[in-house]
Amino acid sequence: MIKNIDNLEIKNLENGQIEIKGEISWEAFSSFEKKALERLLPHVEVAGFRKGNVPEAIAKKELGDELILSDMAELSIQEFYPQILEEKKIDAIGRPSVTITKLARENALGFTITTEVLPEITLPNYKKIAKDAPKASSVSVSEEEIDKVIEDLRQMKAYGHVHHHDDHDHAHEEPLPEVNDEFAKSFGAFESVADLRAKIKENTLKEKEQNEKDKRRISIMDSIIAEAKFIVPSLILKSEQEKILAQIESDVTRSGIEFEEYLKHTNKTRESIAKEFESEAERRARFQMCINAIAKDMDFKTTDEEVKAEAEKLMQMYPGADLARTTAYADMLLTNEKILSTLENL
Repeated sequence: MIKNIDNLEIKNLENGQIEIKGEISWEAFSSFEKKALERLLPHVEVAGFRKGNVPEAIAKKELGDELILSDMAELSIQEFYPQILEEKKIDAIGRPSVTITKLARENALGFTITTEVLPEITLPNYKKIAKDAPKASSVSVSEEEIDKVIEDLRQMKAYGHVHHHDDHDHAHEEPLPEVNDEFAKSFGAFESVADLRAKIKENTLKEKEQNEKDKRRISIMDSIIAEAKFIVPSLILKSEQEKILAQIESDVTRSGIEFEEYLKHTNKTRESIAKEFESEAERRARFQMCINAIAKDMDFKTTDEEVKAEAEKLMQMYPGADLARTTAYADMLLTNEKILSTLENL
């Protein structure tokens, strides 16, 4: 029971929302009058007094009791709403909708709050799913694959780009450089062609192994998501759509085209693009929600030090990025990597 909150009622609504009704005692409600006046008084203007220096009695009369009580109500909800969420273990998301149902001096403050909440996610036996998933295939690198990379490097040296056989618009007559130790040295700390070929083999092998690892992780998560039971809240779905739209806009702008021009040329709108990627947005949302549910089930939490270090790396890569968002993104990246790594090694 939360002190100073009476008649608390919580009701499940449709579409992943809940309704919280209750009353804040007059004793607690009235304690916010001083703070409300501190916020309001500097803005009061009365003839004969400098702004911000109006005597409190005159200022209160000028403001009116309804405005003062309304500000007190806002401050009260800001104070008690988080307490309700914590006490009742409610995973609220987004901005709540608040309606004041009773507002009068010497009376309790009546309120109704509507908010979206994270749904209960019924996870399958994710540990068994991960254990039973096919292991990553072993990989190798052939001499032909190394030759192909060497050939591409020769073309990059001669033409400035790789010339594909079907690229008839860019025919070249320039001779390709000879593959010798001087050629190898031109690409960095390589003493010989053998050194260069060894590095190409090492890098290609790492890339193939990572691809196989990623394929197995996706397979495990796809199986878990397919058996997990939950509804994606509209707020989270919309958030994922906005992320996809922001990425598309960033890619288009980087290519040197104004996004509005792109929309005009493709005969699309922001809304139509968001709709087009709705299924992808839902897939991403389901993935992240399942990862978070598994992290909660495993009682896994990132440390402040880990998140700070990761956020600092990201800020160096993307100077000017919003620190709060970058920190949240860093937390998500670390959580995802830990959970995926744990699952693939079960």
